[in-house]
Amino acid sequence: MIRDLVINDYRGIAGLHLEELKNVNVFVGPNNCGKTSILEAIIFSGLFDDVELLVNTLVSRYHGFSTQYFESLFPVGHEPVICIKSGLGDDDRQLHTHVMFEKSRKISKGDGVESSDVFELQFLYGYDGVNEDRHDRFYVRFEEDDDSYHVEMGKAKENVLNLQVPCKFISFSRFDRTERLMNDVDKILDQNLRNELIDILRIFDEDIVNFEIVGKGRTIKLFRKNQEMPLTLYDYGNGMYKAFFIATSALLAKDGILLVDEIEAGIHSRALLDFIAKLLKVCAVHHVQLFLTTHSLEAVDIILDDCCEELEQMAVYHIKNGDGQTTARRYGGKKLLDLRNEIGFDVR
Repeated sequence: MIRDLVINDYRGIAGLHLEELKNVNVFVGPNNCGKTSILEAIIFSGLFDDVELLVNTLVSRYHGFSTQYFESLFPVGHEPVICIKSGLGDDDRQLHTHVMFEKSRKISKGDGVESSDVFELQFLYGYDGVNEDRHDRFYVRFEEDDDSYHVEMGKAKENVLNLQVPCKFISFSRFDRTERLMNDVDKILDQNLRNELIDILRIFDEDIVNFEIVGKGRTIKLFRKNQEMPLTLYDYGNGMYKAFFIATSALLAKDGILLVDEIEAGIHSRALLDFIAKLLKVCAVHHVQLFLTTHSLEAVDIILDDCCEELEQMAVYHIKNGDGQTTARRYGGKKLLDLRNEIGFDVR
């Protein structure tokens, strides 16, 4: 579990310290204070051996790609940019990771007049107490021509710790949901996790007995008890679509990390209570550490209510920028619930 996170310099975040992270962590604050950037920093921290997730996160930030964006995105130098303290394994040993960045850019010209813009971003990971005289590194190499770009990915031939912590990032406003959902379902089937996924889906609809992917368009159909005709996700409505997406992500994040940006996005207010309750249940059952961002006070209240028996496993952080410094005011679950009940305190 991630216990502490330090973001010294990433995007608009400067000198942010997040301490005593819990099983459920909620980030609130005004627009552009850095809530989503915190989720991205966790992905870039070095805990995860998932280059594809990193590239998708970078590209989705701008719904496309341009080297100009990335040249100002990461600070270059020899000082740690993102640092994490976490516990790994049954012995609860401490692992400290940090990441630094190197980047380069060049114009390569072909035989004709055409040229391409090559941008390479290298991530240098260090693990305190483990081979401190060297770093793991992997790179993301972007090559941009007139109207498209190509991405190459690579990593060190030897990994110091060979970390395999699962991580899933859900943002319904930034990613192609359909393609990502189908990719996740394919992984579920490849790993023979169909029955486990069905068990999770029964949390959302207890009558579901199976699902299939049918047709050239690869439509997901759900089969219900005592119902001859299957239903598609769209027959259920947007809530079930999002529930299926969450269920697959939570299962693939088992014993790992699940990041959800703007948990309330795309869910009708009347369905938000049921939806968040079920998400928290799935994460608890599968030992997933959950990180959420939200603008919704209603969502915060729902989480407080659903965590009422384990408030010590929840924390809310109000993020604020000012005078070149990013700060986080931390509220433990019990303290925040008391403030809400006693004075109607608005943590946002």
